[in-house]
This record gives sequence, C-alpha cells and structure tokens, in this order.
Amino acid sequence: MYQPNRLLTNPVNKYLVELAKSWEDYELLLRPARRFLFHNLYRPSAYVPEFNKPCFSVLCLRSDREKRPLLVLETDPQLSEALRQSYRECDVLWLEVFEGPAGIHLYSENSGIRMELTCSIAQLGVAMRAPLAFVQERVDKSHIPQGRLIQSFHERLLREALDLLATQYPIECHHQIPFGFVTGYRAQMPPQIARSAVDVVLLVSSRVNTDGVVLLPINLNLHNAHVSNEQTSERDRLMCDFAQEIGMPFLTIRAAEQPDAYVFSAPTLQDRAVTIVGRAPDDGAHAIRPFVEAALEALK
Repeated sequence: MYQPNRLLTNPVNKYLVELAKSWEDYELLLRPARRFLFHNLYRPSAYVPEFNKPCFSVLCLRSDREKRPLLVLETDPQLSEALRQSYRECDVLWLEVFEGPAGIHLYSENSGIRMELTCSIAQLGVAMRAPLAFVQERVDKSHIPQGRLIQSFHERLLREALDLLATQYPIECHHQIPFGFVTGYRAQMPPQIARSAVDVVLLVSSRVNTDGVVLLPINLNLHNAHVSNEQTSERDRLMCDFAQEIGMPFLTIRAAEQPDAYVFSAPTLQDRAVTIVGRAPDDGAHAIRPFVEAALEALK
C-alpha cells in the first residue's frame, strides 16, 4: 500500500515551520532544489556536491508571484565550503540552523557581515529576529534575488489556481522539489529522475498535519522540450510510470490539440482526464479540484 512521503521529521525543522506562520509578509517554501536559488545561467566555478539537491526551505514574500528566495534556510550541518562560496558570489542570503552540543546554532552572512548565534530551542524565535532583519533590509532596499522558484507564465497561472483552492481545502503549495524527495527514498527509482524537479507539490497543510505530508505532485509538461526533446520526454515518461508503479498520485498538465486548451490527468486518482480551454485561474482551479479531493480522500 502506498505511503506518502513526509518532508518534516526533524523537530527543529517543524519548529521553524511553526515560527514562520507568524512572519506575516513572508511564506516558507520547503525543499526546493538549490539550483533554483541562482540565476538560471549560473554555473559554479568549483564543483558543488549539493547544487542539484534541495535545501531545507526558502523565505519568500507572499506577494511575490515568482517566489524569489530572500533567505535560504539550511539545516544540514555539513554544507560544503563550495556551496557557501557560491552563495557569496551570487549574494544569496543564507542561514544555517542546526542542533549542536550547546543548543541550536545559527550562522549567516550578509554582504560581508557574519553572524553566529547559539540559543535554546525555546529562544529560537527571538534569535531569528536578527536574520529576519537582514531580510527586511533587503526588502526595504528593493533587492531583487537572482533565483526564482516559479519559472514560467504557466507556473504563475497554476499557482494562482492553487491559491484559490487553498482557501477551501487543507493544502499548501511548494515548488521545484526533486522527485526523489517527493517520493521518499526508493531503491528502484531510475537515477535520471531522482533529482528532476517537480514544478509544484501540494502538501497537506501544516495546520492539519505538521509532518509535511506529500499530497499531490504536479508537473507542467507544456514547454516545447517536453515534446521535441527526447531526453526530456523520456524523463517525463519515467516519472509518470514510476508514480503509477508505487501508487503515488501524480498530476500532469499538457497542451491539448486545440489552441489554449490543456489536459489534466492523474491515472492513479481517476481514469478520466479533464480538459479546459482558456487560462483563467478559476478554470484551472475547477479542473484541479477533483484531483485534490481524490488525493485527500485517498489519505483517509
């Protein structure tokens, strides 16, 4: 029987997510692949082993339609120096948070200013005020990060449709999570899809379940490369086939034959695909609604 993956298992990570609910203008997006934190043409000057792996989370403005990372939260205590150097080169603001012998350790750099703090977990909310001040300074100065988690016009439309559904269902929306993190560890997964980023991943809302339960991954197979590029189309096929093999709900959106028409399909949830014509967020929400309802029902 299929068991959905959980993105939040560490107590400190859960507490960070809980704290972020009080940061009114910001939202915390979980587990995006690090390559999306940089300009899409950026290539590290040295080998960065974590470049295609996910960080813990990023902080973005709720109002930002492209979800550009203002602050990267890293909870891995073994980050490579090559990754830190890439962050410095591209002026990416990052914060390392991890447990140590003396409690919770925080380390950050902001334009040459280095900050190190140690606190108990009960004081983490107070300690977070310093890196949040770095973030606010950048917002006040209209700093524009180089990276972005929403990559295209269609992804923005999809996010708008899902935001409508989030007012009615216990779901939350995250972006560019590697497929291997969506599914959880699977020994039989083809290696070429493990780090392929899924455009949108719906989780069960942390208001309902604090484990970050993966509800419904969604891929937009709309770009020309999804049809004309053999490597890309083969990767798309492998992801869909693997999702079916393990019984994981997986929604794909592709272009229909007629102009401005889109086909929504998730064979694991329902046999019938849904086709819409037009790009209005209301239409997208209407098409996705039955898949969200079926995914929620499957969790019961």
